[in-house]
Amino acid sequence: MAGLSSLPSELRALRPVEALERNVERGRLAHAILLKGEDLPRLDHVARALAASLLHCDGDPLLHPDCFTLRPAKKSRSIAVGKRGQEEDNTMRRLLLDLQQTSNRGGYKVALVYEADRMNAAAANAFLKTLEEPPQQTILLLLSTRPYDLMETIRSRCFQFRLPSRTGPSGVEGWSTYLEEYRRWIHFLRRDPETARKAPGKAVLMAYGLIARFLEILAAAADTAWREQKENLPEHLSDEEKDALQVGLQKGVRDKLLIDLEEATRIAAIELSHEIPFPSLQLTRAIQSLESITGLLALNMRDESALESFFLQSLRIWTQG
Repeated sequence: MAGLSSLPSELRALRPVEALERNVERGRLAHAILLKGEDLPRLDHVARALAASLLHCDGDPLLHPDCFTLRPAKKSRSIAVGKRGQEEDNTMRRLLLDLQQTSNRGGYKVALVYEADRMNAAAANAFLKTLEEPPQQTILLLLSTRPYDLMETIRSRCFQFRLPSRTGPSGVEGWSTYLEEYRRWIHFLRRDPETARKAPGKAVLMAYGLIARFLEILAAAADTAWREQKENLPEHLSDEEKDALQVGLQKGVRDKLLIDLEEATRIAAIELSHEIPFPSLQLTRAIQSLESITGLLALNMRDESALESFFLQSLRIWTQG
């Protein structure tokens, strides 16, 4: 890791990264920056490169004495404020205490808050006070895949940069084939809805096959992403922090798959319009159903239950007259 200039060309060419690099060079970087997007590993990559640039370090910036991190922990995957007077590791109180100290190397102090949207109310309120009156020579980097879950007063005090995700779950075998099978299922339901309603066995069997295959692909994609991520994890992370990071990574992969599924639904409707009237009502309802289960998944609904709900609703939607 050697700063923003060392990022892969595909990342360095992104406009948000170009803007960050220019501001670092001109010494005009805002004290609070929100990096947002669907791809948490990509946000992490850019945040660490930015931290390395600010701290002028050639190695991993997370090992620098003036770099501090805060991550979700425990099964709740929340960022806690911590107990007063104890300053436990990986709590908001400990982070804010570290930031109030004099810099070890005489330059910037940098804090990376991973999945900042996971701050509980007490942690968010404590952090807000530091945002309003930040210590000198301190840069706060917030990473979030769900920025609108952050307090509005926190978002409004940050310069925000959105990093686009890579298209599709790269390296996952069978995903494009899966999307084709999903579109064929919709075609089957919509081309002859009366037959599908009278003999639902085939449609239901296909739906449960798609559910099972989705879960298999999700597990494989999440496992691949975690193996890649583990290679770059700092050694000082606790097991609880690693568990929370792995869960968050899996949810990020799942959300990317669901984005692809939404696009495949639209494509299926367009393909159908070449043969029958464009199914605008069915498409709208199917997208609403997908958005609904995405919201439920964010509230920790089980993947299997959410997918079953979506596919069974879709079966009814696409066979409506």
